Amino acid sequence: MLSTPVIYIFFNRPAVMERSLASIRAVRPTRLHLIADGPRDDKPGEADLCAEARALVERSIDWPCEITRDYSIQNLGCGRRLSSGLTAAFDLLGEAIVIEDDIVAESGFYAFCSRMLAEHRHDSRVHSICGFTPLNRYQPARGPAVASLHNSVWGWASWQRSWRDYRFDISEWRDPAVQAQIRAYTGDDLLFSFYRHGFDETIGGQVDSWDHQWSYTMLRQQRHALTTTVNFVENLGFDGNATHTCATPPWLDGLRTVPGRTPAAQHHPIGTPDRRHDRLLNFVTMSGCRMRIAAARLAARSAILTRVLAP
Repeated sequence: MLSTPVIYIFFNRPAVMERSLASIRAVRPTRLHLIADGPRDDKPGEADLCAEARALVERSIDWPCEITRDYSIQNLGCGRRLSSGLTAAFDLLGEAIVIEDDIVAESGFYAFCSRMLAEHRHDSRVHSICGFTPLNRYQPARGPAVASLHNSVWGWASWQRSWRDYRFDISEWRDPAVQAQIRAYTGDDLLFSFYRHGFDETIGGQVDSWDHQWSYTMLRQQRHALTTTVNFVENLGFDGNATHTCATPPWLDGLRTVPGRTPAAQHHPIGTPDRRHDRLLNFVTMSGCRMRIAAARLAARSAILTRVLAP
C-alpha cells in the first residue's frame, strides 16, 4: 500500500474517470483526499453526471484507507474550486500526490513521487515533482529526475511549504519589475513568452485557471520543478467535455508511458534547472513541427545529441 497521501480531483466525467481511478486503486493509498466541484446551473443534466461521478468514486474505493471529502454543492469554476481545494488539502496533509480525473499514471509514478517528496522535503529550491515528460525519456540526467522550469500538472506532487506561497490573484504580474525578474530567471525568451501568454490570459480573465498561478509561484519564488526522466502519465482529457484541453497537440503523437521504475541513483546535479532539457522540451511543446518534435526526442536520448540540438 502507498503511504503518501493522494489527492484526487474530479468533476462530471465518469466515463473518463474509470481508468484514473483504476491506477489509484492499483497502489492502494492509505490516505485519499477527494475534491469535486458542484454542477453548473445552466448545464442540463450536469447534476446527474456529478452525482454519478461521486458515486463511482465511492464504489471504486474497495481497500482500507482514510478518506476526506471536499465536495462543493455549488459550482465554483475550475480555477477557484481547485485553488481553494488544494489550499485546504495541503494545509491538512502537508504533502501529497495530485491526480486529476483524466490522468492515468503508471505505478512507477507513485513510487517516484513518494521518493522525491521524501528526499527533497526540506529543499526550498524544489517547488514540485512532475510525472509527465513529452520527451518520452531524458537520458543525459542519468537518474530519475531533472531540474526544470517546466511545471507540468499532469500528475504531480508537492508540499505545503511550496503551496503556502500560492496566490490565486497574480495581478502583480502587471508590474514591469516583476516581469523583468521572472524573465531573468527563465533565461530563455521562448519559455518566458510561453509563461507570459498564460499569465496575461489569467489576469485578463480569458482563462479560468489555477495552474498558471502555480507556475507563477514557482518562478516568482525562483524555484524549479523536479521532472521525471521517463514518462509515467497519459492524459485522456482531450475531448469536447474537457475544460481546457479540447484539441490534441501534435506532440502527443508517439508519446508512451513507462511502466517500470526510474533509475535508483541520481548522477546529475538537480540543484539548478537543466537548460538543455528545457530547450528540448520547448522544441517539443512549442514548435508544432512533427520533424522537430521527433528530432528533440531523439536528442533527449543522448548527451552528445542534446548538446548539439540544445547548446
